[in-house]
Amino acid sequence: MALNPLNLLKTLAWRTTFAIRETGQALERLGCQMQGIYSHEEIINRHTSVSPIKFDAPKIPSSAFVAPSSLLLGKVSLGEGTSVWYNAVVRGDYGSVTIGKNSNIQDSAYVGACSEFSPYVVIGDNVSVGHGAVLKGCSVGNNTLIGMNAVISEGVEVGVSCIIAAGAYIEENSVVPPNEVWAGNPAKKLRDLKTSERDYLRSLPERYRELSGQHKEIMELLELKQHEYSR
Repeated sequence: MALNPLNLLKTLAWRTTFAIRETGQALERLGCQMQGIYSHEEIINRHTSVSPIKFDAPKIPSSAFVAPSSLLLGKVSLGEGTSVWYNAVVRGDYGSVTIGKNSNIQDSAYVGACSEFSPYVVIGDNVSVGHGAVLKGCSVGNNTLIGMNAVISEGVEVGVSCIIAAGAYIEENSVVPPNEVWAGNPAKKLRDLKTSERDYLRSLPERYRELSGQHKEIMELLELKQHEYSR
């Protein structure tokens, strides 16, 4: 059975344009590799980092950084220069979560409420929430550091310029006065804050803001490259 000449021409045109496109992409990949750019090898991340719920959507200023693998859900408000890092979860489904300026929610941390009866979460300016920390229905004052894997229970009030040590557990409705270091399980006052530590608390958020700017540029480049290769 003879092949229709029109179909033959269409097939030839498709194969020719396909070969041109593949050749162009291969040259692009080679050029990127020679320049040390490997964004074309990245897998497209289909995870939704920002999601509305119950008619409430996160409010994120352009200066903030939200990592692709993190999750911001519902009534969440970020301040200017704030960053939410990889695998961190900030949930505003039960109640609102407000995070001030230049704060950072580090990798795998959880911030939110546990039920509709939980207090709202309020985190001040220049606050650093360490890796794996859990903050549930609490408030945290400005210039405070929550250590890695620390747990801040519902109703807790942490004052300004405090350090909550790594792995500490703050019991429900506890009040941590300003300028104190707490540690232990259950956590108690360890000592007053030192002058050198106060300086460190002021400098740490700025370092994270600079770092988040670098990561933001990388993610924007990856998104651009992935869009080019998916066309």
